[in-house]
Amino acid sequence: MILLGSSQAKSQDKPANPIKELILEGETFLVNDRPTFILWPNQEKRSTPQPWVMYSPTLPRLPDAHEKWMHQQFLDAGVAVAGIDVGECYGSPEGRKHFSSLYKELTTKRNFGAKPCLLCRSRGGLWSSSWAIRNTDKVAGIAGIYPVFDLTTYPGMKRAAPAYKMTEADLAATLKQHNPIEKVGTLAKAKIPVFIIHGDVDKVVPIKQNSARVVKIYKNTPGAERLVKLEVVEGQGHNFFEGFFTSQKLIDFTIEHAKAGAKDTLPRKLIPAPEGVDVLRDITFATVDEQKLQLDLYRPKEATGKLPVVVWVHGGGWKNGSKDRCPAAWLATHGFAVASIDYRLTHQAQWPAQIDDCRAAVRWLRENAGTLNLNPDRIGAWGSSAGGHLVALLGTLDAQGSEKTSSQVQAVCDWFGPTDLLTMPPNTISETRTEADIAESNGAKLLGSTVRDVPELAKQASALYQVSKDDPPFLIMHGEKDPGVPLSQSQRLHEKLLTAGAQSKLQVVTGAGHGGKEFQTSEAKQLVLDFFSKTLKDQ
Repeated sequence: MILLGSSQAKSQDKPANPIKELILEGETFLVNDRPTFILWPNQEKRSTPQPWVMYSPTLPRLPDAHEKWMHQQFLDAGVAVAGIDVGECYGSPEGRKHFSSLYKELTTKRNFGAKPCLLCRSRGGLWSSSWAIRNTDKVAGIAGIYPVFDLTTYPGMKRAAPAYKMTEADLAATLKQHNPIEKVGTLAKAKIPVFIIHGDVDKVVPIKQNSARVVKIYKNTPGAERLVKLEVVEGQGHNFFEGFFTSQKLIDFTIEHAKAGAKDTLPRKLIPAPEGVDVLRDITFATVDEQKLQLDLYRPKEATGKLPVVVWVHGGGWKNGSKDRCPAAWLATHGFAVASIDYRLTHQAQWPAQIDDCRAAVRWLRENAGTLNLNPDRIGAWGSSAGGHLVALLGTLDAQGSEKTSSQVQAVCDWFGPTDLLTMPPNTISETRTEADIAESNGAKLLGSTVRDVPELAKQASALYQVSKDDPPFLIMHGEKDPGVPLSQSQRLHEKLLTAGAQSKLQVVTGAGHGGKEFQTSEAKQLVLDFFSKTLKDQ
């Protein structure tokens, strides 16, 4: 980032050719060699983390004078406004890349909040929504002034295709992948609030195919019905009608969610590496739809030879959790490398994204074993709850035919993971559980539908149905009184592995529930250590 000028500086200090003219006090600079700006609140109204609005489209003349009063309301409320000029990107991957760079610049270097409220005007709707769809964990809300969501209505396929570096025919063939309106359901499922103001006679950006369709999608998504608001301005089209830019409801919505997004900025709760262990944090092992997937690698400070690896996969119902708190790091004091990985959560992507990410991490470790002093032939996996579900699948799923590098693991430690999604209680109707309840279950969010609707997909995502005699050794540990994942889930997998001719040990933890202190005893740790020592270390 290069600072080029500030409208708060004295006139004689301004560059002769400022990088961008601003309608209010702020600063301009470059990110990725792109003109970038921040409209700043007065010093006394700023805060840390700084609430902010990510604005689009930031073409050279935008934001313009018609929006000046509106943006002043944000600044008066202590909310900054920022944007990056990306040209006519129409929501293309190139434009999204620059939006991500702006986000990283402000959140990692300038103490801006982790979740801005996105404000989009006209074609800026394509820019903002396409970025939000792929970054739902980074968005507090979306406000729009006659925004575009359907690029077939504006700018049309012919004009949009060059921005996507495609022919018109190629873009048409992959439209569902690229057109934001086709993926607005992702925003609804992630429970991202939306407020839109739109004229009912807009011929440039027809309300029916754009804002009204967004409302319909939200209304048809359980739990999102009340998160969308559309203010229809009668008799107005795509113009500079003052009411579009003085809507108090839009202003209040934007301020409220920008401030809420700043409050969601929590410090990372990193567990210090154990004594005698080094940790390399935030290593990117894959990038999917511009989202970086990262791992932390723990290694003993004093080690000789190539280290066996244990991949830790966190739990959290496939919707929460992160690599940052790794309860397996202690294994690094016993001659192992431990890789704690992130994977896409259900508000970011649905099955099979989660197992794809776990496999990508194993492949990356194997491909980079030489430079990291790891043993590529000795990789195990350990996870709890949803993480246990995923590591069990790492051990039972057949290798992907397209793999150039194997994602197979040599040992699996499954702690109380669901192994049969078809019979998990939250996924099944009962006297106390309705069809609406199972539609809101973690399993339904993982698969994109209830298991009743997609039974074959549920089987593909269940280790119980993937077992074969060539599966690696398993250590399965499960609480005797687990109220979340029935003990039978592990018992059935254990029996299936033994019947197939694979190695499996089931340890029922007396008195334990779904995890807890009983899994942190020296006896429990010794079981895990003995298992990985036997299966991964050279004998």
